[in-house]
Amino acid sequence: MSKASEEICDVLIEAGIDHVFGIPGGGTIPIWDALYDRQDRIKVVLCRHEQAAACMADLYGRMTGKPAVLMGQGAFIATSGGFGILEAYLSNTPMLVLTDTSDMGFGQHASYQCGTGEYGSYDIAGILRSMSKFTSCAMTPEEAVQGVQFAIKHATTGRTGPACVVMRSKAVSGQVNRERFPLIRPTAGYLRTAAMVPPQAEIDRAAALILGARHPAVIAGNGVHLSKAYRELRSLAERLGAPVATSYKGKSAFPEVHPLSLGMMGSFGQKVASTVIADADVLIAVGCHLGPSDCRFDSPQFIDPARQKIIQIDIDSRNAGWTYPIELPLIGDAKRVLDRLLAKLRGKIPAAKAKERTSAIEERKTREGFCSAPELTSDASPLMPQRIVREIEKAVSPSTLVTFDAGNNRLWMAHFFRSKAAGTVFCPGGVAGMGWGPPAALAAKLLRPDRPVLSVSGDGGFAMMTHVLSTSVQYRLPVAFLIMNNSVLGMVHNFQSMTKRIIATEFVDTDYVQIAKAYGCKGIKVTRPEDLGRALRRALRADVSTVIDVATDPSEPFMKIAMIEDLLRVA
Repeated sequence: MSKASEEICDVLIEAGIDHVFGIPGGGTIPIWDALYDRQDRIKVVLCRHEQAAACMADLYGRMTGKPAVLMGQGAFIATSGGFGILEAYLSNTPMLVLTDTSDMGFGQHASYQCGTGEYGSYDIAGILRSMSKFTSCAMTPEEAVQGVQFAIKHATTGRTGPACVVMRSKAVSGQVNRERFPLIRPTAGYLRTAAMVPPQAEIDRAAALILGARHPAVIAGNGVHLSKAYRELRSLAERLGAPVATSYKGKSAFPEVHPLSLGMMGSFGQKVASTVIADADVLIAVGCHLGPSDCRFDSPQFIDPARQKIIQIDIDSRNAGWTYPIELPLIGDAKRVLDRLLAKLRGKIPAAKAKERTSAIEERKTREGFCSAPELTSDASPLMPQRIVREIEKAVSPSTLVTFDAGNNRLWMAHFFRSKAAGTVFCPGGVAGMGWGPPAALAAKLLRPDRPVLSVSGDGGFAMMTHVLSTSVQYRLPVAFLIMNNSVLGMVHNFQSMTKRIIATEFVDTDYVQIAKAYGCKGIKVTRPEDLGRALRRALRADVSTVIDVATDPSEPFMKIAMIEDLLRVA
């Protein structure tokens, strides 16, 4: 006989899961207690709010490709933590959620905080099933241990995502009897799965389509990040001389300072990305399901299967041909599929042809104004958001990891910021809610302590997460937090300004420098453009988190970078 809580922790270790984010509470307390003796193998991070814990677990999964644990009491994991679970579900991020029903042994009596789904209680399993790949309900200690094993399997195979285990109080606190069913078997056997690759005949056909193309182009999505297929994607683009546009969630899948980069596509993307993708005769979509928000809301002037052949590489067969009819699906892990495709194309494309295509793209980018606008060099005060982005770009190195948040700040950064290395930009794109960026930045620093980390958010999003400063001090995670502070909910306020009907979008002016100092961090107030670069460089080198509170022009509308015809089409 052994404690279920200890067996659960041992399953985590056997599966290579080494980080837990959350807040102790309810029926999960025995698992936290079991972690006490395993801190040399599992790092425990106490967050100040379940929402922040879930965002940190989400970022951990994106960077490592394996799940971290989000753990805490049922009611608060399912509600506050639901913010990050839902983001992970829609962004295909592996995550393991461990929580309880808080039934205290009286599940049918609707006890205080009870989530069994019985009369008088809420249904935590039902809530979590709506935002996860898999949810297990454990009634016994054996089911709790086996449920964790199965959840890890579901979180990490195929199209990855969050998987949850909801445990009754007696399941998590009880004793495991290995003579009783269900039998507990080694975890490793559940995790031994082979990565899918398409048949060679389909690789051959894809290569023939690509070799026959006059103007091939690549669309890179979030699947490139999940597969870590950065080297293979770059090799394909350079071998073909094919330009690469990214979806929003695919941003930095391909370095945007590369000659073949078209930047982000879509209604808020680069004009040249739209025109080049529209002119391509063969499109190679890698890890991108080609959803409406990335594809200009199904504009036939952008992508049109009637005049273009689409090759779609995806881990999930349901994604291929989901939003557009396609010429050829290549179902499998993006890294492995690209590797096979590169082998087939090796030596078949003249270097002169690739160079000619690359030169043509560079000329076109110059002609159509790639990542350019007069406001990028504006000396106005309060600062123009475009100028802020340009100063950020100048200050960061290729090794800097950058997290975005939601709102106007995200649109300015997504449109103008040019990533200098692959896999360095992380953005919320599932539900894309305010407050994701600051805690995500902490997780990035936790995983890569040797690299500078920058969080960019608006004052609306940062105000929701000021407590991350406390966590950064506690765990010695120096992050630079840049706040575009205009004291409004920028995107909605922009819309309201057009009709002059302003309601519930204006805040009182807040001094985030003083808030930072109260938490034991540093703070810098910036009101002049010429001071921002120096402030950024100081913050990125600091040994404690630094808030850069930048006075930002609230009247600068995001519509400047939008393709208005797209927005009107869906209005």
